Amino acid sequence: MNDYKKMIRILVYPNITHNSRGQDIEADSFVQVIKKQILLLNQIRDDLWFYLVLPKEVKSLKLSNTSQLIYPLPTYPPTMRSHFNVDRFKKLIPHNLDFDLIFSHLPEQTHAIKNTMYNLTHHTPNIFGYCHWFDLKEVVSWTVDSFLQNITGLLSCNRCYVNTEYQKQMVLKQASEHFNSKTIKQLDEILKVHHLGVDENDIVKSINSKPLKIIVFNHRTHSYKNYNNFIKIMDKLWEERKDFKVWIPLLDGKPNKPYIINDKGDKDFYYQKLQECCVGFSPKQTYGGWSVATTDGMMNGVPYIMYDEDYYKELCSVSDFFKKDDEVIKLLKLYLDDKKYRNDKATEILKYTKKNLVYKNTIKEMSENMNQ
Repeated sequence: MNDYKKMIRILVYPNITHNSRGQDIEADSFVQVIKKQILLLNQIRDDLWFYLVLPKEVKSLKLSNTSQLIYPLPTYPPTMRSHFNVDRFKKLIPHNLDFDLIFSHLPEQTHAIKNTMYNLTHHTPNIFGYCHWFDLKEVVSWTVDSFLQNITGLLSCNRCYVNTEYQKQMVLKQASEHFNSKTIKQLDEILKVHHLGVDENDIVKSINSKPLKIIVFNHRTHSYKNYNNFIKIMDKLWEERKDFKVWIPLLDGKPNKPYIINDKGDKDFYYQKLQECCVGFSPKQTYGGWSVATTDGMMNGVPYIMYDEDYYKELCSVSDFFKKDDEVIKLLKLYLDDKKYRNDKATEILKYTKKNLVYKNTIKEMSENMNQ
């Protein structure tokens, strides 16, 4: 008698923002996250098949256990969160596909997905999620947001993963302005902190003990990353000394300061350039999420100075922290001038990364939740 093993079929609904204005969809955070999650889950088990809803074919997601369901989607965030085409979605999920789970990366659409699937097909799968972004009032820049749709969507999930405890508490606080304590308790149980760690194979074995005098700001150059204030601080440091450069790989256009460089390249170039940097900067951010940019540097042996807030202490408790601009200047001078201190701190942070931030350890909980 042949052994039979059931494949668990998972419909993955995306959150795509890098598909307009000629942007490369391969660089989208959803594409990067879901690829990492699938590959790590595949190391744990071999009974999962992912049906990826995508606006166009994505080469990096052509994996041994994935199918791509092409489904045109708007990518401008306010539109993307509110748009749902029932007729198109019905055709996307025919009766001959029997889904066991829905993994939604856009909780705002959970009710619409569930409504369509449960009412018009024979599929009644459980739903879990991962939220890349909440329309929190401290952050959102558009006039009408989708925060309430996000929350009602979350309440249809068995679980939804968020980046940090700090971010979770921001969501619960804003939700409590609209919902009663019973609903907030339910939401508290659904939201699960899920730190986006690093691939163990990407962690360098040892630090570069002879870095160049480069400060790296490898975050997006947006206001929610406090970019303008960072530049003001660098201007002050440049007035005092002119022996350093600031690498900003995500800067569009030509550098407009004598100390800025924005060299670009592929993933290998990016990692190699990080290893040449003396110190990284993790700015104050209004969103309170996980900083993949920071963990990129840490796994390449770069020590980071970080804004003194819980969302960074969740990420790396052994870093040097700052509150005020003059504290930033003082710390950067220390790292640029004291090679021993810089290398000791880099070694400490690399050791911390290897012990605490390997993503495979975190993904095991997601696998167990799928079984439940």
